[in-house]
Amino acid sequence: MKTNINYYVFALILFMSCNSNRESSTEDDSLTDTSGDSVVLNISYQIPGDLPSDASEEELARFAWNEFFALNWASSWPDDQKRATPNTNWKFAGSGPAPNVAVWETYIHRTELRPANGKRTRTLTSGKPYYTFINPVDTTTNNVTLSNYWVNLDEDNEIGSAYVFAYDSTEVLYMAKSNLVEYTYVRDNFPTDSLLKIAVDNGTDPSLNYLKKVTQEGATCNSDTASHVICLPCGSNTEEGTIEIKTAWRFLLDGKDDPSRFITKPVVYYTEENGLPTAHSGTMGLIGMHIIRKTQNYPAFIFASWEQLDVRKADMQTIGLDTPVVNNMPDPNVDPHQLEPVVPRNIPAAIQSVNTEAHNLITSQNPASLWQYYQLIGVQGTPIDYADRGQDDNYFMANYVIESDSLLTVFHGSFADPFNTSLQNVVYKGESYNMGGCQGCHGQAQIGGTDFSFLLDFGAGKPVPEPDLLLTVDEALEKANPSQIKNYVEKFEQIITSKQ
Repeated sequence: MKTNINYYVFALILFMSCNSNRESSTEDDSLTDTSGDSVVLNISYQIPGDLPSDASEEELARFAWNEFFALNWASSWPDDQKRATPNTNWKFAGSGPAPNVAVWETYIHRTELRPANGKRTRTLTSGKPYYTFINPVDTTTNNVTLSNYWVNLDEDNEIGSAYVFAYDSTEVLYMAKSNLVEYTYVRDNFPTDSLLKIAVDNGTDPSLNYLKKVTQEGATCNSDTASHVICLPCGSNTEEGTIEIKTAWRFLLDGKDDPSRFITKPVVYYTEENGLPTAHSGTMGLIGMHIIRKTQNYPAFIFASWEQLDVRKADMQTIGLDTPVVNNMPDPNVDPHQLEPVVPRNIPAAIQSVNTEAHNLITSQNPASLWQYYQLIGVQGTPIDYADRGQDDNYFMANYVIESDSLLTVFHGSFADPFNTSLQNVVYKGESYNMGGCQGCHGQAQIGGTDFSFLLDFGAGKPVPEPDLLLTVDEALEKANPSQIKNYVEKFEQIITSKQ
């Protein structure tokens, strides 16, 4: 255990480092001021500014849609090779189904944020993506040049919880990216993984004492001290702040899916051939999207999630990697080693109402736009406790194709104990909460020293050893066993326990 002296010294360092350099690394005219009394929908390349700290559910939903519009706007990359930059000359009205390259596509892939050599030396403000894995990957058999693809699908499961299939046959694949603000912050302050590891260790706080003090002080935005803690940049009405995005994809099936209702992209995926992950190219449909963003008024991030409208009709099934535990006993209703239907869930009425507004706005300006076939399923901003869950319809926010199984659908504890109603998993303004859904899950990363980001830890295959594989149902059933998630949980818990 740390001494009281160590506690106050660390708390002072944490406070000073999070208070220093309060401005983030991006300031331009690509943000919309949302500080007024209400938030309105606005199809624009401008990322919305910060929300009032007491924003309503509807305001949070409109804010989220405005993020969706800006991140799905046409990228300037085809014209100027600049990444994470909108084409301000592109007009949404009359533009057709979707831009060839969207802004979010040119964000920083997780293997660029965490390169295989553990050294962040590239600026990544322009040019093609640069993917690296620790172990060999075969790109020559099928003549695939990875840097020619923005959608590099290197994940095949829901954070170690489940594989997901549509129509009992086609697996869902995933990809995670950050914006340039987060990458630049990490590169400038923690250019090597050895320095990043020091910061993660310094910030790991299972007791929650440090986090309570620092968040009570309001010192939650930005750190420029390379060996202290991770304290990611916050957005404001003039600053973009930290954004992370996760997307879900699958092959569309003839006779079952209508491709005219999906955003489709050229992608890279992997299968095993001759003992190596082997790259393939193809076209897949976007079926789910998370956007999470840290702002000054919402330092515990704003979590927003979308589904393609037809995914709930695609006979979605999960193959769990372990049986969830309820009250220290395996859930008798879940057998992870067979296909299980995705757990049903409802979209809150207020969210549905804003979806109707958004879809009407989209089709009034561009009837051909594919954006109309995506729906916001929830948004989380200020954490609340399990006991107060009835006050927030979004408490258990879970995406049908990104948090599909019973463990993630009603998550509100820790990875090792996902349904513990007393476990505190998020700290906000000096108080701790038993938060559910995406925010509660990412609270594990807050306690683990990475400021709600699962892209910056060292406990779950980062830097990425090799890409995950596209599996058949039989292959997934063979791989689904308790050791998979047990290993994931044990690594994460070891990191937390070592700091106690």
